Amino acid sequence: MGTADPKVARTRAAILSARFVRVKSSVEAMLEEGRRLTGPEIEALFRAALEAELTSYVHSAYENASWSSSVPEVAAQEAEAYRIIRRPDRHLGLTDQDRAELVRRGLGADVPAIEEYAQQIRDVLSDEVVAKRLEAIRAPVHAHTIAVARTHLIRAAASACTRVQRIFDDDIMDAADPIAALMADLGPPTNLPNLMPTNDPVVVPITPTVDSQFQVYDPRPFSAAIGDILSDLKTDGIWKGDLKQQRRIMETFAWITGDKPLGAYTHLDAAAFKKGIQKLPARFYYGSLTKGAMARPFADVIAELPPVAPADRRNPKTTNRDLSTMATVAKHLATTSWKPRIPGATVMDFGAGRIVIKVDPNIDTRPPWTTAHLEHLFRSPIYTGGGGALKRLRDDGPGRHVWHDAAYFLPLLWFYHHSCREETAGLEIADVTLDHAVPHFHIRDNLTRGRDGEMAGEKRGARNRRLPIHAELIRLGFLDYVEAIRAEGHVALFPELYVNEEKRGGAHFYERAWQHMVDYIAERLPLPVNPAGKGPDIHSIRSLGSSFYEVDGVNELMRADVMGHAREGTNGKHYSKRMATEGLNVVLHERRGFIERYVPTITRDIDPHPIRLLPMEKRSRVGAGVTRKRRSDAGTTRIADGGN
Repeated sequence: MGTADPKVARTRAAILSARFVRVKSSVEAMLEEGRRLTGPEIEALFRAALEAELTSYVHSAYENASWSSSVPEVAAQEAEAYRIIRRPDRHLGLTDQDRAELVRRGLGADVPAIEEYAQQIRDVLSDEVVAKRLEAIRAPVHAHTIAVARTHLIRAAASACTRVQRIFDDDIMDAADPIAALMADLGPPTNLPNLMPTNDPVVVPITPTVDSQFQVYDPRPFSAAIGDILSDLKTDGIWKGDLKQQRRIMETFAWITGDKPLGAYTHLDAAAFKKGIQKLPARFYYGSLTKGAMARPFADVIAELPPVAPADRRNPKTTNRDLSTMATVAKHLATTSWKPRIPGATVMDFGAGRIVIKVDPNIDTRPPWTTAHLEHLFRSPIYTGGGGALKRLRDDGPGRHVWHDAAYFLPLLWFYHHSCREETAGLEIADVTLDHAVPHFHIRDNLTRGRDGEMAGEKRGARNRRLPIHAELIRLGFLDYVEAIRAEGHVALFPELYVNEEKRGGAHFYERAWQHMVDYIAERLPLPVNPAGKGPDIHSIRSLGSSFYEVDGVNELMRADVMGHAREGTNGKHYSKRMATEGLNVVLHERRGFIERYVPTITRDIDPHPIRLLPMEKRSRVGAGVTRKRRSDAGTTRIADGGN
């Protein structure tokens, strides 16, 4: 033991015993799982990942784009994420201790970004990706080496983020090879003749045997990049929500084009995508790339489909939507996998395929409701007294009651305030202010309209507005209803519209109530229908509201503010600042007078009733009215709702 001291000898014996156990365990694991990574293999992994990260940053920094100057700042935030994730037991993300440490160091404002980067790191460095890196250097691939290699890749990325802080230093800017200059302190690599490391095992440099229109040839099939694209565009704030529609469109592109390697795509594939989706009927069940129609070759599915009849063709607007989605994807990939070999060239041009939609001035694409139609609705048993759930449009039974929920208040709100479907259906209790000289509600982004913890609701900045609650809504108990919902502990003003995760808000209201309301109106007054067979929808109430202001003397700035339209003209856009100069109290009072001056009050005959709430699962389920003999000129009985 090298000592005569018994106490020291016992300590050293314990240490040697523990070390022996660890060595024995390591050997047994090696025999069971396969050999571990060697030093040269670790170096190869580290250098390849380091150079790949530095290459990406250097190209972004020297691209002279709008974001180039912010590369060190972004790298600094990523570096913090990498430093935390590379620690033991950090695979689940940041701990409270990590966050507190960042705050202590003055990085509290950066915590959300660092958390987001940490999540991306975990998503990107999947077992499959790490395994490919190991295969590229001919290292053993098993559970242990994957776990170890992931840590070394994270170490390399952290080092790259730290090194790139010097990207604009004079010695780096003056270097012939800035990437080599940033790695100079590492010295020459170990001689690894048998490992054949690549700069990046996922993206392979173009060689004479690979024909590609892009600077690098990415061998991944398009479908393999969909997850990364969705994550990147959501992080950048370009796309919001659950992105199911965007995913389906990208999967459709992969399906139609044969899911080729990213580097093998050409401009012809953009045209093939447009041609392919136009061969599909408007109602088509896509499935996914692993089951359903898209799991089979596109040509085989098309061969089995009958020719698309004119009535079943896709709407050109839907085709343009899909092309616009792919144009966003192409713009994103144009900085990486689809960066053209010729600077300034556009390879994947989806925008060029957009269909020019000619608007027939003789066809009203969304026929408006008339005041008379809404008067019939407001005289229905929903407002005068009817049965319970599924019988609220009937007044022929005992125990007639008026119930208060979205079915009662939404049509009133739409008529008197001209707000959009989702703007009103997605209001939260916090959006309604009662303790004010002019009670009002605030149309703004909120969590109820969003998904996955994101706020949503405003289509554009002008839609953020405050509207005074009309006197008729107050008379009919709207303020009491707000308090009743608050007392139940809900966040959403109309919580029954958000019990279904798939169809929410206005879409859920259409299914539960609106289609029956339309039938009820149609039984009493013919519906306006355009030559294409489309009748009025929920949004048509907004058109009716706007038409009330189509008279001489209307203040166009106030009309725009009430409707949530962008102001026009230099004065309206840049000089008129009445909210700032006069204050909210004055503006709300003026808006209330403006609305009440031009919008007719058509609900005076409705009697107010004490607030009555049905059980949650029965709210806004009005059911069909009593079927009457229809007039020959009543038009169609059910009109699809055009949404927001």
